[in-house]
Amino acid sequence: MARSEAVGFINVTRQCNVDCKRCYLTEANRVAGERLPTYTLKAFLTSDFWADRPVTLIWEGGEPTIVGPSRMQLYVDQARGLLPHASQTMVTNCFSVPNWLIDLSHSAFNGQVETTFALGHKFSLSGSEDLYTRRFLTGLNRFWDAGVVCTVNVELNSETIKRGPTALAELMLSTKAKVWEFDISVDFRTFLAEPIYQASSAPELPLTASYAAVWTFLHTLEATHGRQLRDAGITIGALEQVAGEANNQFNVLSEDRFLTLNPDGSVTTNPLYSDLEGTFLGNLQDAPLDELLSSPRRLARVIAERRRLLPCRSCPHFSYCSGGPAHVPVTDGSGECAGGKRMWDLLLEKMHCA
Repeated sequence: MARSEAVGFINVTRQCNVDCKRCYLTEANRVAGERLPTYTLKAFLTSDFWADRPVTLIWEGGEPTIVGPSRMQLYVDQARGLLPHASQTMVTNCFSVPNWLIDLSHSAFNGQVETTFALGHKFSLSGSEDLYTRRFLTGLNRFWDAGVVCTVNVELNSETIKRGPTALAELMLSTKAKVWEFDISVDFRTFLAEPIYQASSAPELPLTASYAAVWTFLHTLEATHGRQLRDAGITIGALEQVAGEANNQFNVLSEDRFLTLNPDGSVTTNPLYSDLEGTFLGNLQDAPLDELLSSPRRLARVIAERRRLLPCRSCPHFSYCSGGPAHVPVTDGSGECAGGKRMWDLLLEKMHCA
C-alpha cells in the first residue's frame, strides 16, 4: 500500500517584513534575525520519514525572502541533493517580490508559489494597512505577469467578513491572480497570551469568526459574484469542489504526515504550531528526527485527530469532506462545522440541478 504524501514546512527564518496582528509566531521571533543553519536542514531531511512516498517541501517563515537569494538558493540546492524526488514551493507574503524570487520560482518551484491575504489586521512594519495592501497587490501581480501561479489563500478573519463579499470580489477582480482559496481564521494572539492544550498536546485554538459567518460569507460570494469571477477566469477551490470526490481544499489528518522545522532546530507537526511550544516534538540539536517521530506527543495527537472526527461520521458528506481543517474544532456552537456542511449541501444541490 502506497504511503501518503509527506509535507515538510521549513521556516528558514521567523523574522518578517509585515505585521499580521494574529500571527502564529511570537513577537520576539518575528523580529529576531534567525537563519536556518544548513546542518539543521540536513538533519531534518535525513530520515526514512521522507523515503518511498511523495514529498512536498514548503519554504516558509516569517518571510522566507528575507534571507536573500544566495542563502535561499543554498537551501533549495541542499534539499534537492538530499531528496531529489521532492517537489518544492514557497509561501511568501508578496510584500516584496524581487527578480531573483521570480527566477527561483521558475527554476525550483515549477512556477508555483502561495501567499496569504486578508482584508484587515495586516500592516507594514511602519503600521500602515494601506501600504501593506498596495505592496501585496504589486507583488502578486508581478508573479502573474511573470508566469508564476501564485495562489492566494484568503484568511477569513472577522475583519474580512465584516468588509463583505463585494469588497473581496472587487479586490480579486482588480488583480491578475486567477487562483484563490480560503482559510479559517485563528486568533493566535489570544492563544499565545493564554495557551490552553488538550491532554494530547493539541492546542485549543480560538476562532476570529464563527463557522456560520465563514460559510455564509462564501455562499454570498458565490451567489452574488460567482459568475462574474468565473467569467474573469478566476477559480475558487472551495466553491468548485465536487460532492462525492475527495476534499483537497483543507488540510485534514495532518499529524502523521506533516512536519515543521524551525531555525533553532525545534520540530512540530502543523506549521501553524511553529511557536506553540506545547506541541513541539523535540529539537534536532538534542536528538535525530527519527527519535522525535517516536514522540508520545505525536502519537497522542494522531489519535486525538482521528477521534476528533467521531461526530462527523453520521454526516452524509463525511466520506469526501473528512471534517475540515484538523487544527480547529469540528463545531463551534454556531450551528455550522469546520468542514462547511452548508457549503456541501449547496454544492450537492447544484450538482443535482445541473
